[in-house]
Amino acid sequence: MNYLILGASGFIGKKIAKELIEEKGKIRLFDRNFSNFNNSDDEDGRFEFVSGIFSRDYDFCSLTKEIDVVFHLISTTIPSTEISFAQELDENVAASLRLFDACKINNVKKVIFISSGGTVYGKSLGKPFKEDDPTNPISSYGVQKLTIEKYLQLYGSEFGLDYRIVRLANPYGPGQNPLGSLGIITKFTYNIINDIGITVFGDGNIVRDYIYIDDAIKGILSISNYEGKNKLFNLGYGKGHSIIEIIEIIEQVSGKKFNIEYKESRDVDVDFSVLDIQRYLEITDNKNMISITDGVKYLIDYFLEVERNAK
Repeated sequence: MNYLILGASGFIGKKIAKELIEEKGKIRLFDRNFSNFNNSDDEDGRFEFVSGIFSRDYDFCSLTKEIDVVFHLISTTIPSTEISFAQELDENVAASLRLFDACKINNVKKVIFISSGGTVYGKSLGKPFKEDDPTNPISSYGVQKLTIEKYLQLYGSEFGLDYRIVRLANPYGPGQNPLGSLGIITKFTYNIINDIGITVFGDGNIVRDYIYIDDAIKGILSISNYEGKNKLFNLGYGKGHSIIEIIEIIEQVSGKKFNIEYKESRDVDVDFSVLDIQRYLEITDNKNMISITDGVKYLIDYFLEVERNAK
């Protein structure tokens, strides 16, 4: 099998790429740049690096040539920052449709789209979301993800393009940029080690579903290999934690205290977003996922090792 990963330099994309080294075939990686890859990441020379900007004008036909499975992880926006709706539609949705057209032309066997479990459903009544629950996103980011989902389903029914949609919760863990705009557990853990204060929007009681990166990668690959009737899966830890609970866990594990600045809540933040993962649990052997407490321990060990190696 030959693989293409769009967004290969990202937190999830790079992890998937390294897992696919165990598979036979070509591994083509696409992103703006590959500055976070080094020689040790590709000791066997298995990766084919393709630099480019994900846009409707890109030559996706060349990119998907001789590819069997496409992992679509790329997005030009993030949930809490939104530019003009028209620009987002053009950069993300229209470009994705061009990609799907190319997959159809080149007879790609399967497209794996990483959607957003935290934004496509919208507001909750306080219970975990199931895959067949109504979708009412309250952010442009969520609307984009849902729109791409719908078009991918249409390509499946109209043209026979096989696909899997993964509605992913909030991944965290080693390899995530602690200085980036995503990944509250990674960011907060890094900050407490380095005695940096944190900012909490609202009162800290919003509840989210957080999944450790190793579990996320296992889940994505399990879903991509699944050949049953379901094509849409939630993927998370399946239990929610509030920001306050996350802070308490990190303080307990680290033995240190945060300096916390509270700011007004943001309109794009729903109060409760947890995923029902029963459908996923029925197809995987990975039923005992890493807890937040253990995940924070692994993160602390990781950051301390990075600091030691930097000296």
